[in-house]
Amino acid sequence: MEQTTGILIVLILYLLLMLGIGVWSARASNQGSSDYFLGGNRIGPWVLSMSEKASESSGFMTAGLPGEAYSTGMSAAWNAVSSVFSIINWVFFAKPLRRLSELLKSLTIPDYLSSRYQDHSHIMRGVSIFMMTLFQTVYICAQFVAFGVLFEVVLDLDFGVGVIIGGIVTTLYTMVGGFFAVTLTDFIQGLLLAMAFVILPIVGIAHVGGFTQLGTTLTDSMGSEFLKPFFENPTLTFAGVIAIISYLFIGIGFNGAPHVLVRYMALRTTRDVKKIALIGIIWMMIAYYGAVFIGLAGAALFPNIDNPEEIFPLMAMELLPWWLAGIIIAAALSALMSSIDSMLLITSSSIAEDLWNKMFYKGRLSEKKTILVSQISTAVIGVIAILIALNPFDSVFWLAVFAWAGLATCFGPPVILSLYWKGVTKWGAIAGMIVGPVVTILWYFWPPIDIYEGGPAFIAALLTIVVVSLLTKAPDDDDFEEMWADYNERNEVGTPSFLPSDYVYLKNMKAEELQLKSDRQIVRELLEKKFTVASPFKAVEGNASYGSTQ
Repeated sequence: MEQTTGILIVLILYLLLMLGIGVWSARASNQGSSDYFLGGNRIGPWVLSMSEKASESSGFMTAGLPGEAYSTGMSAAWNAVSSVFSIINWVFFAKPLRRLSELLKSLTIPDYLSSRYQDHSHIMRGVSIFMMTLFQTVYICAQFVAFGVLFEVVLDLDFGVGVIIGGIVTTLYTMVGGFFAVTLTDFIQGLLLAMAFVILPIVGIAHVGGFTQLGTTLTDSMGSEFLKPFFENPTLTFAGVIAIISYLFIGIGFNGAPHVLVRYMALRTTRDVKKIALIGIIWMMIAYYGAVFIGLAGAALFPNIDNPEEIFPLMAMELLPWWLAGIIIAAALSALMSSIDSMLLITSSSIAEDLWNKMFYKGRLSEKKTILVSQISTAVIGVIAILIALNPFDSVFWLAVFAWAGLATCFGPPVILSLYWKGVTKWGAIAGMIVGPVVTILWYFWPPIDIYEGGPAFIAALLTIVVVSLLTKAPDDDDFEEMWADYNERNEVGTPSFLPSDYVYLKNMKAEELQLKSDRQIVRELLEKKFTVASPFKAVEGNASYGSTQ
């Protein structure tokens, strides 16, 4: 079988699988707004963790990072420091956000912010919807462009065909299946990506002749500086420190990306956080360093290619059998689709729940109609992004570069402060949500220091919120005080008190444990436990076992 035809068949089967999951998920997602937007808080830790990591990756992990390693060498590994903020999120923000969003009955990030800050004027919703729609639509468009490039390079298909196929499939399964479809497809895509970041670097390094030969080949062809860890220097310099800080600032996006934050709101219980964080850390280490070694092995095997960002699919096609190459290239598609579907759903859900239901219908729109509005919005945003991607203009690309920073600086600071500072005000939050993206744009065009714009913009937004909050009045009515008291309530052992979702989770967990056990196992466990028999005359204590009498 010709390689291109075989790869095409694998990709078609993969895309059909994604559509099938969307159709299957529609049964659960159409039961109500909570199910469609947050999966009914029933998503387990493995699926949620892999979904989060896959949605964060985008084309950066399969094109940008391998291409950077191909061009700049070992220093590209410093990209991994950005993942520190992802770990910080799970440790410090996931549990509080899940708890407070349940108390406020919030389904979207704009809904959460408006409820937490008691913004009855809907100014905050309007700012949130505008910023989210702008930055995420641009980001989606850039991913569709990457779809076209990938189909063009790998399958020799027309660029427009790739954009349309990828756009239609991703938009359809997101529109039909909602959050269930997004998380389940992202779970599969996360597994594919992890497999690709293990297989491809191992195969590449083996073709070079091992690690020692890889180092020798790169040193001979690229120079000894190529493998030095501190940006072509043996020791850390001031320029190196600035570069590392820039990489660290890129991770700030984790703190404010709505499609990441909504996964904390979708936790079935805060008790899943430790397991999710551990899974995520392992996945990130595999992905970041796998991507770097793909770039390094590619530089040794295929020097002087025109576009370093094509090294991932090039290595798959040149080094692997057609069926495995098809799976690995499907992983590259996964990196794009997992970001697109999450951003599509988050943007459309905000338009439906916050703009249509809360602002236009004052919260009186039925759940069925709210879901319908979200599905229509998904289709409209998808079509607009496809049309722009078919005729890309330069501004799309530079907007996509700082779309991540724009989202982070708009939503990160107000969300973080809402969890830990009672005195933060709505006017402070609104001011910060505007200042963050504005500083992002200004710093991008006129940088006083050559450092990633997301960091200074994030700090500016935080300071703005603090200053304006100190100058304006914080909410102090009875409803707010009751909400804040419930949020901070602790039980006898000092941990947060149980929420209704915690009781539901424990009830379901017990039911599942019983279903997995046979009647004989249940009886044996009951008989083997220490028990007390109370009677009007005496109490008998002991250990029961088969064949014993008391």
